[in-house]
Amino acid sequence: MGEYEKAELIAICREKLLADGFSVRVEQDFDMVPKIIEAIGKPYLTPKMSPFFNDFTGENCFWLLLQKEGQIVAAAGTRLDDLGDASITEYWRRTMRRHYGEGKEEVVTEIASPIEQDLRGRLAYFGDLYFTRAAGRSLNTVRRFVLIGHMITALKWNPDWTYAFLRERDVKRGGCYHYGFNRFIPDAQFWIDPPAPRENTEYCVMTNRRDLAYMAEAYIRSPERL
Repeated sequence: MGEYEKAELIAICREKLLADGFSVRVEQDFDMVPKIIEAIGKPYLTPKMSPFFNDFTGENCFWLLLQKEGQIVAAAGTRLDDLGDASITEYWRRTMRRHYGEGKEEVVTEIASPIEQDLRGRLAYFGDLYFTRAAGRSLNTVRRFVLIGHMITALKWNPDWTYAFLRERDVKRGGCYHYGFNRFIPDAQFWIDPPAPRENTEYCVMTNRRDLAYMAEAYIRSPERL
């Protein structure tokens, strides 16, 4: 999938959102992010996407915002980490300890083996997705918004994998489908003492570059499915 196709899918999703009264914008003023999260009523901002724990730039992070009548009604953040051949297990243990450890030697004891084996290279993390009641209850809105995020991520970084964490109940409700992830691994990691809202039962959901490209091509062929 080339840049034209990625841009075409963004245009399709954006047009459908506009028809429903929504607009989408990218935010890279990271000092504004905590204020935005508070304003939309999201109960927390995860350390992985927080500017208080990370020195983000426009080269490794962006936020996507959904607006209606001038008000932000949904938000999601994406960051890039280029691990090369480094182990995802050591990376997660190190970052989770820094984000949640408060001086502890370890906070995560084990990473699911399929994740350790496959999740490598240029990794885009998609997180802190939140929709307000003002965004409505349409799952089509969710899918269009998230697909725009996937395509911007692909245009900016062309990652090997894009991944996120989902609670088990959200996976059961079809979260992988609605968020554009075609693979899900239960019990992604085991915490010594899970910090709220993290859980030992959460899933790592992911899609690789090839499968994301095929999904995008399918939606371009049949945009009525969006």
